[in-house]
Amino acid sequence: MAAGTITIAPLTNSQKLFLQRLLVAHVLTDANAKQLYQSIKEGFANVTPDEDENDGEEEEGGFQRNNIDHGYMGNNFEHCLGIINASLVPAFNLEVGTVSLPPPYDMDEDDQQQQQQLSSSQSPGGRKRAHLIKYHAIVNRSNDGIAQMHAFPLSRGGPHEMAYFRLALEKIVERGVEVLEEESNNADGNGVGCPGSLSRMELINLRTEMDGNHRDKLTIRQTECALEVLEEEGWLARVAPPAEDDSDDDDDEKEDEDDDEDDEEGSGRARRKRKKRPSSRGSTPSGRGNRRKSLKGTFYGVGPRSFIELGEFLQNAGLPGDRMPQSILHGL
Repeated sequence: MAAGTITIAPLTNSQKLFLQRLLVAHVLTDANAKQLYQSIKEGFANVTPDEDENDGEEEEGGFQRNNIDHGYMGNNFEHCLGIINASLVPAFNLEVGTVSLPPPYDMDEDDQQQQQQLSSSQSPGGRKRAHLIKYHAIVNRSNDGIAQMHAFPLSRGGPHEMAYFRLALEKIVERGVEVLEEESNNADGNGVGCPGSLSRMELINLRTEMDGNHRDKLTIRQTECALEVLEEEGWLARVAPPAEDDSDDDDDEKEDEDDDEDDEEGSGRARRKRKKRPSSRGSTPSGRGNRRKSLKGTFYGVGPRSFIELGEFLQNAGLPGDRMPQSILHGL
């Protein structure tokens, strides 16, 4: 073997299939990734090793060419990721990256269920610790200017969409920094990720804030398409709407009671108490909460793939380093 030559172990067909599925999905939660791993492993359970015509011949680097077990996916899920990275890193400078972040937001759950899902578990010191899950994605290890410039795929966008994406991330981080400053007195010190978010309307209107060569280059439809791609590929993620006070509901009920009293004091008319009108926000507290949430619309925050691949960019945009999620390495 020549000095300095790097030998790359070939992946089995099952490992290649897992890699392809992860590339298509762009980002997977740990539960979904393990489900995919198990599904492929079971699918290859009855596949027999290939018989190479050059029986017993050994390739350079010590890899056997005969009896390749294409159903082999490592000893376990983590080992499989390590095997894939051992080939991806030297060949393409890509790897399976993993970070720990709060669970994805489920807009179909009510406020109480969502709070339970995102609630913290008690740590030994009595301080609450947010429940986190792992996200996996194929990322560019370089994280240099070229990688950041091409974070938005050219096949589904152009330089204006890429500039729009960078602006969206900067604005979301800016909003997150404002939230952190407002809540600094109540921070528990265990927060992870960016708490900032922008509504869909705000993100669509960001196209009007682009300057230079990107000014007035994106239409509303083009911006909507860009948002769809950014969400689909995990660069942005839907998040819970910002918290809202219930004072508006109290004011509505107070007005209803005042109207009832005016009716009772009406001159020349029988005094009778009019039934209170049901609130347009819902007849129950939970109904009012769901109504408020629907009126707020869809909100977006920084997606897991941005944390995995664009961590340096996010910190340069102002996100504190202690808010960056924990990165997990996979190797042999």
